[in-house]
Amino acid sequence: MLNPGEQKSFEERFSLIRTLEKDGLIREKDALGMTLQEADTGDFFTCSGQTFFVRENSTYQETSEDHSHMLEYQVHELSCLCLETGETVYFEWEYDDELTIIRTMERISFRELTDDAGERIDAGDLDQIVEDEDVILYQGKKFWYEDDWAAIYQRNGKKEPVYFYEFQQEKTPLYLTIEHWSGPSSHERSRKDYQIFISQPVASGEITMISKGANHT
Repeated sequence: MLNPGEQKSFEERFSLIRTLEKDGLIREKDALGMTLQEADTGDFFTCSGQTFFVRENSTYQETSEDHSHMLEYQVHELSCLCLETGETVYFEWEYDDELTIIRTMERISFRELTDDAGERIDAGDLDQIVEDEDVILYQGKKFWYEDDWAAIYQRNGKKEPVYFYEFQQEKTPLYLTIEHWSGPSSHERSRKDYQIFISQPVASGEITMISKGANHT
């Protein structure tokens, strides 16, 4: 028997699946010319054998370090519901000469991170790690400092400052990102704290748009 949370998730996914009527599906030849850039709230797409419903479409607009001036760089984030598992999965895309898509694989915590000497790290160590362009270890894998930058998170007309610390493995395309949320917000991920994610790139060809603007309740 499903618990109340599982039952609610199942009912939501079943309801969404029922909106995927044949007449509303994107024709295969049309889907070939579409990318994740065209996905918006209420759309459906597939990736790696799973089907996703776009719950929210938001952006990260790069700013100066103190968040006082907007810069040009922008990242788009799609908060998606996986219809097979009920999990929330985040897809981010940016376009700079070519389309880059990143998929969040898991959320972790500082308790799981160490420095190169095996000592546990916390938020207070980040500035020194950035200054030294040092390494962070997660499950024995080394993630080297890549970049850090400030942004304004924009969602449904609301804005919130966030700061990113980005690390990457040398030999495999796997990323570790530490987000520092510092502004007041009712958003579930924003409570003046740090959020840490492991993510990996997704080839544009792995994404297939299947329906746009579903009429759901």
